[in-house]
Amino acid sequence: MKVSILFLGAGKNESESSVELEIPEQTSVKRLIAEFAVNLLPDPELVLDSSGSLRRHLIIQINKKRILPSKADEYILKEGDEIIIYPPVSGG
Repeated sequence: MKVSILFLGAGKNESESSVELEIPEQTSVKRLIAEFAVNLLPDPELVLDSSGSLRRHLIIQINKKRILPSKADEYILKEGDEIIIYPPVSGG
């Protein structure tokens, strides 16, 4: 099945357009983001901590609905879902 994912913020890929990915049925949001981070981001630590868990300050939206990182393993993606990831922001 196909879903689209868009990573916004520091360290994003050069393109601002979303990436369409083919994923297996029953893929959780956590699994998708972890694989996306390891395979497509220049610095996976923007979204993953040292244990491989999603950083708790990530903002994740699925079809414009916010999903907490702590619940990302429970949310199973469906055909056509649109995922947007906002990494934590720092500075002043």
